[in-house]
Amino acid sequence: MRLPSANRKAVWRVALTAVLGLTLAAGNAGAATPAPGVRSSTTQPPDVAVPPPGSVYASWTRSHDELAALVPRPRPSDVSSPRAIVTALHESLNGPKGTWNSARLRSLVVPNAVFMSLGQTEAGATTIGNNSLADFLKAVQDVHSQSGWYEYVTKIIDVSTVAKKGGDLAIVHYAGTASTTPHGKPVELGESQASLMFDGVRWWVVSDTW
Repeated sequence: MRLPSANRKAVWRVALTAVLGLTLAAGNAGAATPAPGVRSSTTQPPDVAVPPPGSVYASWTRSHDELAALVPRPRPSDVSSPRAIVTALHESLNGPKGTWNSARLRSLVVPNAVFMSLGQTEAGATTIGNNSLADFLKAVQDVHSQSGWYEYVTKIIDVSTVAKKGGDLAIVHYAGTASTTPHGKPVELGESQASLMFDGVRWWVVSDTW
């Protein structure tokens, strides 16, 4: 995903704890000890932010039907393979200047999908930027409020998959380009990686990094 650099910088300066309204875990010496392997706010170090109940970043386990009920209905071809969903992810951003419809993008990703990028400060230090789905959607609309925006996957470099528990995991390494007009002069280009999961019925985007 390749939003203009200035727009990305403004969005990704927002701390994750501020964006999500996370609260720090309070110590509770009298709490019961949780079962092994179960994460609990009472066992977290005091400086680790704990998502509030109901947050998409709180712990959850959902079936295909439960996840499907949370998002717009996808185009079947969009979620049929790792290559297809990564291609669709970028095409879902496309449109002219004005109101952008986020339904296609939201149909492709799990509710707590994250969008992360490597960047640099003016002094040359490497930074890692994180964007929640809600903030990414806002950033895309902000871009469309200023100009058209069109992204395309130009090459699938590698697809690595692992079958697991009736589903699959996948990492897709790909190259893409972006412009302000359909197939116009590139204003952003480069390589990215997407992390995907298959729930036995369809593929989901878990994260996109660039």
